[in-house]
Amino acid sequence: MHSPVATTSVNGVYCQAIERLQEADGEINAIDRNARVRSALPKWRLKRVIEYVNMNLAERVSLADMAGAAGLSRMHFAAQFRVATGLRPHDFLLRRRIELAQELLAGTNQRIIDIALAAGFQTQAHFTTVFKRLVGDTPRQWRVTAARQSNAVKPRHRPLAEHAPRASLGLVAGIWEGSAKAAPPRYGVAN
Repeated sequence: MHSPVATTSVNGVYCQAIERLQEADGEINAIDRNARVRSALPKWRLKRVIEYVNMNLAERVSLADMAGAAGLSRMHFAAQFRVATGLRPHDFLLRRRIELAQELLAGTNQRIIDIALAAGFQTQAHFTTVFKRLVGDTPRQWRVTAARQSNAVKPRHRPLAEHAPRASLGLVAGIWEGSAKAAPPRYGVAN
């Protein structure tokens, strides 16, 4: 027969041991999570993602597509991409689409809706909203200003990259320049 006091004592010790193990496991998982989040996406993977995005700007590009180009799971890719660039993958995609739109606005007479579609936006309204948020002008206003400035001797209209944090796009701009398949953006960050 077992004494009730001994059983209660053993159960208490057992429960304390389990609690300590759970706490230790939680701490180890937190350390592991932090270590993974702090590691940046290697340059060769970043280059592959940028090339993929540049070749598919007019298409629907998902987080899974970008992660697949990097050869990583969505969660690992998103965390490492943000550490490497300072941008979330979707924000990077939007910035690249707006840069393409700026090139088309400045260099062609295409209608704004056609430029929006060519840059991967589903509607002109969404394109205009994103463009104004990132650039500060509507696409039409920006086009007029860019046309005036290209006819004058003054420097060109301020590019989108100047609106972005310098540290976050510096590495990305270097990768754009090193890309064999994807030309650097016309309005890239000056190194």
